[in-house]
Amino acid sequence: MKKILFAIGFLLVSTAELAAQSLSEIVNQKETILVDVRTPEEFAQGNVRNSINIPISELENNLSKLQGKKNIVVFCRAGIRAAKAEKLLKDKGIKNVHNGKTWENVKSLTKIALDNSVNYSSDKPHFNVLSDTEKVKQVAVSLGKNGVFKKHKTSTPASLVVLKGEIKFIINDQEIILKPNDYYDIPVDVEHELVGLSKENLFVVTKQK
Repeated sequence: MKKILFAIGFLLVSTAELAAQSLSEIVNQKETILVDVRTPEEFAQGNVRNSINIPISELENNLSKLQGKKNIVVFCRAGIRAAKAEKLLKDKGIKNVHNGKTWENVKSLTKIALDNSVNYSSDKPHFNVLSDTEKVKQVAVSLGKNGVFKKHKTSTPASLVVLKGEIKFIINDQEIILKPNDYYDIPVDVEHELVGLSKENLFVVTKQK
């Protein structure tokens, strides 16, 4: 019985990991429709490139825009409205709906056109500002093998998503290994450090202002 439960648990974990890994691929497919269900005011303050804005309150009246689409990714500010949108669309018979949670998360998963100035240095991190709005700043950080983003703190809520390579995230005397598509919420006012483990490491930090 224990073996059966273990096998089921392993299968569930593996399925969840696979879903997380494939979301990045889905987001970047040309046929995918990215649906931001926040209000128009929120959308205007910052959004994902090529996304469309259909507020959650208007979603049911716009089903025709989404029917028959290969993949649909819904997202919002904190993930609550995205979960409701996912359920609503599936209840209406629309298939291949994926919950991207927050718009910052989906934006960080989109392919980034970084120029040749990106430097995977082992001496120090390289920063490339992707977005800087009134409420959010998003920065791509690159590190070479054994490159260190030295100990620092964030004064406002922040998160990171690994796009390439493997990162060692050190916080509260713990070492957490983050791989491509891994997402981590960085706590406020807690000292942390990052180390690049692969030859080329790239991650995106999204910080609220």
